Amino acid sequence: MTLDNIKLNQPVKVRKVHIEYVPTKFVQLGFIPGALISLERPPLKNGLLYIVLDGFYLAITQEIAKKIEVEKIA
Repeated sequence: MTLDNIKLNQPVKVRKVHIEYVPTKFVQLGFIPGALISLERPPLKNGLLYIVLDGFYLAITQEIAKKIEVEKIA
């Protein structure tokens, strides 16, 4: 599953980041395997996802989110 498909407030863990498609700054921000993420608000019409990454609030585009593989946390 990719980050753009998670449900609101569903905690997930980053499984893989396709770094050839994701800008380096996202890896520097903490989009690395094992990082915890949840969707804070429903996606907006402008294509932005508001997420919480290890306690930090960020907005990313759905195009970037499609390149980040995640897995559900039980």
